[in-house]
Amino acid sequence: MVSMLPTVKEYMREEVYFIDGEDTLSKAVGIFREKGLPIIVVLANSKNYLGIITDRIILRSTLNLDVIKAKNVALKIPLLNIDDTVAKAARLMLENTVKGLPVSSENKKIIGIITVDDIGRAAGERLYAKMKVKEVMTRDPITITVDSTIGKALVLMRDNGISRLPVVRGNKLVGLVTIRDIIDKVLMLKSRATRGEVSGEKIRSLGYKVSNIMTKHVVQSSPEEDLTKAIKKMIDHDVSCLVITHSNRVEGILTWTDILEIVASLEEKEKPPINIQVSYKVKDASPSEKSEIIKVAERYISKLSDALGNGNLLLHFKEHKEKHGEEHLIHCRARLRTDKVDLVGVGEAWTLSQAARVALDKIERQLLTIKELAGRYPYTEEVFRSIVGEL
Repeated sequence: MVSMLPTVKEYMREEVYFIDGEDTLSKAVGIFREKGLPIIVVLANSKNYLGIITDRIILRSTLNLDVIKAKNVALKIPLLNIDDTVAKAARLMLENTVKGLPVSSENKKIIGIITVDDIGRAAGERLYAKMKVKEVMTRDPITITVDSTIGKALVLMRDNGISRLPVVRGNKLVGLVTIRDIIDKVLMLKSRATRGEVSGEKIRSLGYKVSNIMTKHVVQSSPEEDLTKAIKKMIDHDVSCLVITHSNRVEGILTWTDILEIVASLEEKEKPPINIQVSYKVKDASPSEKSEIIKVAERYISKLSDALGNGNLLLHFKEHKEKHGEEHLIHCRARLRTDKVDLVGVGEAWTLSQAARVALDKIERQLLTIKELAGRYPYTEEVFRSIVGEL
């Protein structure tokens, strides 16, 4: 069956930059800063594809860029074909936690890249032209008060598996603080100061208030704004999220991950009602561990299938610095987004599968609460779904 979805060929960009695997990372710095692209393709002997380097690896790295070779940090990301759908591209970006993917022709020659911005354009122009922001955004995001410390912001981000917090004063939006703000303006600045590399810059600690590092001019949208306009706003302002407000009160947040999730779900027409997507920011996750995670998720879906509807279950794993022997504490953020519910559960454990179980157990408890409320009160299905969407 021929897919009616837009293809990668229609939305990719031919601008692509390469470095050799033997080159040091310092060669990539100028490319990222001058070109503004999220990835550089790494080749072996200037011919064979090795993987990609992301802007995050380079521009926010404590590595010695003049010594480390590109091949040692390249991410082994699958190549897209020009005839693949943008839905597949979105899925691969989610699974690999990257903002761009290399695109190859039929003879496997790399001819361009496709980025989250390009996926966003496809979503706005072709896929969801009539959709409103409120249908996609994450509702009631966790916020932090303007007088809270940077340390508290870091703990909230860690405990909830998020990377940004709207900052409020008396329930009114006054700023936005992100994990990048904390890394760039606190942690890395402090690290550079210990090496004598900082001169004339104020060194802040985690005890400072978030108002010291937050972005004050926050790009916003309203729940009723067309998704197309919101995506254009993200692209024009070069931001990774919009804070959704009504009368300057925070009602939601819209991120590129939200956009990628709804586009990726379009690929799954002939697959099970709940599509499982997994992304990792951990070292050395073995094939057996990854297989066990899928089994855990499938058992969970099978047990609760009647209550779930159709949609996606996204599991994102990352390591904490906290260790037990040689084992790092694992953080799992699970998000279940279907035509019936949109729920998030967070779990921590010393193994990937156990962290997944804890996160999914929390979602299950939320589902049971919703089911109990539905049985207790005679709401119609349409009204009930509306209430679930607000949880």
